[in-house]
Amino acid sequence: MTLRTTTIALLLGCLVLASAAPVLADQRVDWRSLSDSEQKVLKKYRRNWSTLDQDEQSRLRRGARNYMNLPPDKREAVRRKRDEYKKMSPEERERLRRQYRQRH
Repeated sequence: MTLRTTTIALLLGCLVLASAAPVLADQRVDWRSLSDSEQKVLKKYRRNWSTLDQDEQSRLRRGARNYMNLPPDKREAVRRKRDEYKKMSPEERERLRRQYRQRH
């Protein structure tokens, strides 16, 4: 192969890979393909599920699976904490987020 042929082959290979990148980068999951238990845990995201990017969908699904694997008493503790969080003012929530980030 000549230098010119090699260069053209490399460029074509790069173009093929570049054209596939958007498809590979966006492997979102359709809401209907979630398990019933995932849909139940993630129901508040149903309306905008298709607008979430792949990373966000994956993060939420991991959290749902972790939640589903908790024993019932731990699930109840999570629900109570969530309810407490909902009652906090925006300032209290922000303070809690900062504290969490400092610890993790």
